Amino acid sequence: MAITKTTTVERIDVIPARDSSADDTTNLAWPLVNVIYQDTIDDSSDDDLPIVHSRSKYFEKFDSEGNATVYSSEDVLVQDVLGAIWS
Repeated sequence: MAITKTTTVERIDVIPARDSSADDTTNLAWPLVNVIYQDTIDDSSDDDLPIVHSRSKYFEKFDSEGNATVYSSEDVLVQDVLGAIWS
């Protein structure tokens, strides 16, 4: 059999803006988001699998160059949350 990888969103934490009075063109004025993903690697013919691994990914509204963060490749739920809190 083939090895499969499944990724699910385990949790989304929204951290309030660090300085709500900051200029809204800076990350300080916007919430920070931490997404906890759970990756499952499996192969039904391998008794040592599945392997489950949690990982986190942080998102800020702007990248290091001041451009809006691109998150279109993320899970739909993550896209919805980011779109809602950063609009």
